[in-house]
Amino acid sequence: MNDGRWRDLLLDFLEQRIDGRAFHDRFFDAWRRSLAPGSTDLPPSAIETLFFVVEAYCPDPLLRDHDNGYEADDAELRTAARTALCALQDRPHS
Repeated sequence: MNDGRWRDLLLDFLEQRIDGRAFHDRFFDAWRRSLAPGSTDLPPSAIETLFFVVEAYCPDPLLRDHDNGYEADDAELRTAARTALCALQDRPHS
């Protein structure tokens, strides 16, 4: 997945065309494809950093432990996605 497609995914989430659950699922689908054997389309560093927040995000708010500092909620996911988008936009488009 090239930088432009990652940007599209981030924009879909940040502009509320998809919710956190869909973003989480699509992010991991894209992540797995980018790391599949033979893939030459490795995730950019901004996406690698975002990975840890997406991994910590639980799409079901009823299952979240708000006292657990290792879980991310919707606001944290949105902030991290915005940070990643800004970092991608500072890079040359591919």
